[in-house]
Amino acid sequence: MVDFRGIWPAVVTPQDAEGRVDVDAATRLIDVLLEAGISGLYVLGGAGEGVLLPRRVRHEMADVAMAAVGGRVPVMVHVGALATDTAVELAQHANLAGADAISAVLPFYYDYPFEAILAHYRAICRESQVPVMVHHAPTTAAAIIRPEQLLEICALDGVGGVLYVSRDMQFLSHLMARRDPSAVAILSGTDELLLPSLALGVEGATGITANVLPRLFMDMVESFARGEVEAARQLQFAANRIIAAMQPYGLVPAVKATLTSLGIRAGGARLPMRAVEGEQARRLRRDLDAAGLPELVRRKALYGREGDALRGRLG
Repeated sequence: MVDFRGIWPAVVTPQDAEGRVDVDAATRLIDVLLEAGISGLYVLGGAGEGVLLPRRVRHEMADVAMAAVGGRVPVMVHVGALATDTAVELAQHANLAGADAISAVLPFYYDYPFEAILAHYRAICRESQVPVMVHHAPTTAAAIIRPEQLLEICALDGVGGVLYVSRDMQFLSHLMARRDPSAVAILSGTDELLLPSLALGVEGATGITANVLPRLFMDMVESFARGEVEAARQLQFAANRIIAAMQPYGLVPAVKATLTSLGIRAGGARLPMRAVEGEQARRLRRDLDAAGLPELVRRKALYGREGDALRGRLG
């Protein structure tokens, strides 16, 4: 049984000029996240540009991540794709690579009937020996599903729960109230709403800005668990200032540019995303400085560890 509690950074995919995985950079980033005390790792989701990458690059990143982690924390690999047979093949590869869990975004582009969505997940589950998490990101899907339908997907043999990537807190509240927590784990995937999601009872979270501030998010989870709500609230406010500074540039390109400025080569973003480079990167850095990033990177962890492995990189 996978323990989904805590912070699972939605790791970006460092790429070289040829569009292949930059193995050294990816390994370094994962090592930094592990040094910060993360609970698990989420690979090839939205932050990892999974649906934009060729299948061979997705295979490569899954393999690189598993080798870099080396069993130190559980790894979840996103296998979602437009076509069911592609998702099935990616699920097979992730299982062979040693993933502890996989996830798959709801079928997208076409407005599929609910029975087709169920069939999609059944096909993936048949090829997986590890839990399948439903990556629920409603802004990416044409079909609209209700909380009870999402729980019907979770009732399929092999489904372990939901990765919830939405700002609709009422939907999440309905989901949390109706699920069986012993059978359905729910992770938040919206960084700016982590604290209210914890208050509703989610087990843990993935998140793109945890690439940059892994310890801040771990401290938020731990503060909330200790009943130190005001400390958790201040950490959420601090995270949201950083997120707001990044959003005008696009979160994936902005996080990659920020990592590069911190000394971790992250490469560009896949088209149609646009890399943040040159004057735009310098402007982003100024915006992040004004939002308090240097202090957050240098901050001492509240519990357990000295702080982010990125401490001291910003001058």
